[in-house]
Amino acid sequence: MVAARHVDTAKQSAQKVREHYRRVMPDKKHHRVAIWCTFFAVVGIICAQLLYPPDRSLPFARLDSAFVGNKSHDELAALLAEKFSTTEIIIAASPYDYVRTPFAQTGAELESETLITSLSKYPLWLRYIPLSILFAQPRVDDLPVSYTAKVLDAFSSSVAKKLSSVPANARLDISHGTIIAIADKPGFDVAARNVKTQLSTAKVAAHAPTFVKVEAKTVAAKTTASDMQAVYTEAESALAKPVAIRVAESTFAPSREDVASWLKIDVDESGEPTLTVDRSKLVEYLDAQGKSLVVASGTTNITLVNGIETGRQEGAAGKRVPSEQIAEQIAAQLIDISHAEVSIGAQLIDVPPIVMYNNRYTSSQEGLQAYVTDAARTKNANIVVKQLDGSKWYAAADENLSTVSASTYKLYVSLYLFDQMKKGNVSWNDPMLDTTVSGCFDRMTIASTNPCAEAWLSQWGRSTVNDFVYAHGFSRGTSFTNPIATHTTAADLAKYMEGLENSTLVDGAYRDRLLRSLSVHPYREGVPSGSAGQVWDKVGFLWDYVHDAAIVHHPKGRYVIVVMTKGRSYATIAGITREVEKILYP
Repeated sequence: MVAARHVDTAKQSAQKVREHYRRVMPDKKHHRVAIWCTFFAVVGIICAQLLYPPDRSLPFARLDSAFVGNKSHDELAALLAEKFSTTEIIIAASPYDYVRTPFAQTGAELESETLITSLSKYPLWLRYIPLSILFAQPRVDDLPVSYTAKVLDAFSSSVAKKLSSVPANARLDISHGTIIAIADKPGFDVAARNVKTQLSTAKVAAHAPTFVKVEAKTVAAKTTASDMQAVYTEAESALAKPVAIRVAESTFAPSREDVASWLKIDVDESGEPTLTVDRSKLVEYLDAQGKSLVVASGTTNITLVNGIETGRQEGAAGKRVPSEQIAEQIAAQLIDISHAEVSIGAQLIDVPPIVMYNNRYTSSQEGLQAYVTDAARTKNANIVVKQLDGSKWYAAADENLSTVSASTYKLYVSLYLFDQMKKGNVSWNDPMLDTTVSGCFDRMTIASTNPCAEAWLSQWGRSTVNDFVYAHGFSRGTSFTNPIATHTTAADLAKYMEGLENSTLVDGAYRDRLLRSLSVHPYREGVPSGSAGQVWDKVGFLWDYVHDAAIVHHPKGRYVIVVMTKGRSYATIAGITREVEKILYP
């Protein structure tokens, strides 16, 4: 009986549903089909939006005017790093005086994670709105940056000096035989604090150089055109003197206009304008007049093998006009009222030959060291090269010099992280920032962005990490507490990479995970570009520092190379790598 009642109730409910369906749905079948198709289409769209990866930029995301949709976190990080590396800033203090420089040299560092988040943000509630993915079109026009205070202070001071200028005092000139006073020109005084303030508040444009206008205080000239009357007579006297210059068998006879171009007005200790001779202009005149007398110097070719001279071919000395000495004599006689004329005689002087060095390096320990020494000196680099098999040659230059580490410090952070994992304090799936420890590790070692590494350092304590690094045999040239930025040395990075390769520093699954990161990151223009082998490397780029620390499996052997540069590029590192491999594996 009970079962029968349940069946009846079910039939009644089904009947009610059918009746309700017939009431609300259109009578015509094709209308009902259209409604159901629309329903399933909307559900499909919402499902697709819910499944859109949270770590990819939205399809219509734009960086300035360029579409950067559907890119992974690592692809966006590499793209943004490249964009920022080419971004420039123009700092102007007047319509005619400005400094143009790469933005990274200001002490700025791109906040990549902030940008990546803004290009990828697609909240859950928005995913439930049909077709919202078509209208969610994030666009980044300005690049968020943070500054390292000490570097910004130094840069601001340097720019302030470049933009500041001393006023130009009035001077004498001649036009159509008449002496005239050239008006004075004010100077500008730019304060470093004003530069710093404008930089700190400037929006970094993604599409064009960022323009910053800095207030400049006008500084008036000490001598104006009205002050020229006191020296007018003295100038006329100087211009009236005949001038004859004899060099070897030639005679120079400067015109009145030539002589007038040498005269200028200075201010003496008492602040009074005085007539002087512009020796640089005089030297220019003498060099131009004596050009036909010049005998070009030869070239002395010196052959160096492994830095040791093995041959020399002497070049012949040249001849030139002694312009500086003649200028001193003319200046004295032109101003001295006791001289009614200016008469100078001189002979040509010898010019040493040009010296050219032809460097050759043998395939030997000595040749490797000679090349590394030369490359470090000429390319402003700290270098270590160490073979891990074969002859086991080792060469280094400035390897213990502590310098800004840039992102290479993340190798040491990885080492501390692995230690915490071995102790059971951390696991790959633990939440970290807006991802997991695993996701953060990839961001730190592949994309090479900073927030995860900085968050870990804040959590652990920089001094604690210092102590940990020193306990593992690294030098105090590596420091996480340096007030400017984290520092390390080429020797320490080489020690790390050797320990990673030989499993003496990092082993097992942790080693495999780190090596994978060092092989799949997008920054391959340094050692990988210059090597004929397979490369695992960690790059670093910050301000004008560019570094690369690598393990190389060359077809003929294994080696470690570290190149830390300032003011250079990855092309420089690639070139050093190519030359090193020519010596290691001829």
